[in-house]
Amino acid sequence: MSFAAISLGPEQVVVVFDKKTSLDWFSCSIARGAHDVNLHQILITGGAGFLASHLVDRFRCHGARVRLFDIAARPDWAQGPGIEYVRGDVRDEKLTRAALEGVDTVLHAAFASPRQNLELVRSVNTEGTRILCRCAGARGVARLVLISSTIVARPPKVHPFLSNSPLTRLDAYRSTRAEAEKIASDCGNTGMQVAIVRPKTFIGPGYLSAFAIVFEWIRLGRPVLILGDGENRYQLVDVRDMADGLALLARSDAAGVFYFGGQEFGTVRNDLQALLHHARTGSRLCTVPRMMARAALRGIELANIVPLSEWHYMNAHGKDSVVDISRTAQELGWRPKWSNAQSLLDAYDWYVGSMRATGTVRTKFPVPVTHRALKYLSWFLPH
Repeated sequence: MSFAAISLGPEQVVVVFDKKTSLDWFSCSIARGAHDVNLHQILITGGAGFLASHLVDRFRCHGARVRLFDIAARPDWAQGPGIEYVRGDVRDEKLTRAALEGVDTVLHAAFASPRQNLELVRSVNTEGTRILCRCAGARGVARLVLISSTIVARPPKVHPFLSNSPLTRLDAYRSTRAEAEKIASDCGNTGMQVAIVRPKTFIGPGYLSAFAIVFEWIRLGRPVLILGDGENRYQLVDVRDMADGLALLARSDAAGVFYFGGQEFGTVRNDLQALLHHARTGSRLCTVPRMMARAALRGIELANIVPLSEWHYMNAHGKDSVVDISRTAQELGWRPKWSNAQSLLDAYDWYVGSMRATGTVRTKFPVPVTHRALKYLSWFLPH
């Protein structure tokens, strides 16, 4: 089990992109930020992850050497020239110090999922960050980019009785991510440049986030459940925009907190309706009244079951979920190119293609029981 998953943050480009153009050309055409700095050797923790595979070529095109650090085995895509791979745990101080030799910039994206036990979440997310920062300072690293989460801004919410419930673990995850931000920020007081990335829910070809069940409903022509009426807005960010933006941030001297999200998005209903029109499988939207949806979500929490995603919660409460990306755009020259709708279309097409080719879709973590229950509930709804 890998707890060094990569959750790399977003970056943007200001070039017109032809999707048929090769990734190498595209990654070499990223516009430079207003305060561009030379990047010679970069270390990416959680380096076996999905976003790292997008980032490697982007950094190499600008002459940077890339070193990946992860507890997982070296993936096939990381075998090329100019890529170093160190297999190890960020909590191992000796290995971490060795991995940082000669590094001038660190992208820290290793974290434990809230689906894992509390001790591991706290150990990896907090102590792992503390050890990395201490070693980076000792090695004279000039710049640290921490990939955080928008969950840090949520209010605390724990189970009223069960100390190790999924809801309580999710809150522990929130607090450890917030603590990791504080640890990283303190490095800035020692002279290291520190930037923190808080990305919105990301999606795109190869990464489905909370939409795997939605895509399966559509593929099979089943009704698509929405908790609430779908008239709220939920901002996503495309994984390709995220990778481009992160490359810009790593090569700049910008410091502080940067939010990453898409620039073009409609209501949840409109975005999903565009996907249904594209898929043409006969699926239709089926709404669940807000009062009923909120009661069901609270019941799931109290029943000690893994909660549904933030996307479901915000829909059930009819609330917008949008971050302000103006600072990121202004300081980095970052312009998200993919809209919510187009990202969903591209991710769905990838999903369908994978199902046709292999009969399955690989995901990092198993689908929670609550999501599987939603999948089968769809079969009892009128088509």
